[in-house]
Amino acid sequence: MTERLTPRQIAQERLKRADDYAKLGKRTVELTKMRAEFYIKERDKYKSDAAVDRHWEMTPEGLEQMEIKYKMKSIEHRLSALRTMIDVANQEASNQY
Repeated sequence: MTERLTPRQIAQERLKRADDYAKLGKRTVELTKMRAEFYIKERDKYKSDAAVDRHWEMTPEGLEQMEIKYKMKSIEHRLSALRTMIDVANQEASNQY
């Protein structure tokens, strides 16, 4: 982010990222339910819970769940950075920075 954004633009970006985060969270709930169903169905085929987990992670849904996990972490960091930018803008407006 090299361009100078206004506090309003930063807030709008923050709202967009928060919305993205919420949508990913909703999908995570769906995938977690699917994982539970997978676990019940597949547990007897494996010697350990870890083996079932590894098999789940190789399914398209398991891969999606892992991808979402990292996307959400990235969004968390982005939201934190945006919050910092808003704080700095507020302090600059008050001549305190």
